[in-house]
Amino acid sequence: MLKRYFLTCFWSLLLLAAYLVSLLLLFVVKGKVDSSTFLLAGCIWVALAAASFIPLLSILIKKIWFFQGEGVPVTQEVLEERLLAVNATANPVRVITRRKKLIITWRYKETEWCELFSRLGMSRIYELHCRFDRSTGTVLLADRIRSADFLICPDNVKIGFPRIPLPFLWGQTGRHATVEQYATTEAFEYNFHPKEIKSPVMGTILASGWNVRFTLF
Repeated sequence: MLKRYFLTCFWSLLLLAAYLVSLLLLFVVKGKVDSSTFLLAGCIWVALAAASFIPLLSILIKKIWFFQGEGVPVTQEVLEERLLAVNATANPVRVITRRKKLIITWRYKETEWCELFSRLGMSRIYELHCRFDRSTGTVLLADRIRSADFLICPDNVKIGFPRIPLPFLWGQTGRHATVEQYATTEAFEYNFHPKEIKSPVMGTILASGWNVRFTLF
């Protein structure tokens, strides 16, 4: 993990340095062009920088945060069944099927857990979006955050639109980090941190022989 953190920081800083150098070059030619041309060039630089930074950062994350599956991969249907089995156990995590992906999040629509989240003063809900690439046997994991206001549980809960947070670059892939642990974990043992969703899901995917790749999109 430390190597991945180092590579992420190194390449991110290198990317920022490249933007800084290009900006300095822009100011070098400032005295050689008229103000309107310089203003136009500045606007183009801002537009290109804004449009390219997030996609380039996503490419870096995809390249660095890749984990190889263990053993012979199961079929996509079997893997999805293993993840969906979470819904049949008494725990605060639920798995939602939406189009061609699975979304793993907290059970904020159920009274018991909704009231607990309200007492804890939670204001954000974490979601882990899982997209399956059958051709490469890889599951792409994307983090999402929604604002949450637990007014009256569960009938009047306001959940905001999903937004892309800073990437949650963490994942314990140890022996016990699988979704089976949800069935034996007591409510008071949860901190309701994103890693309590991401790590078991990631461990289950890898143990099923599928690869894991982090992504922003």
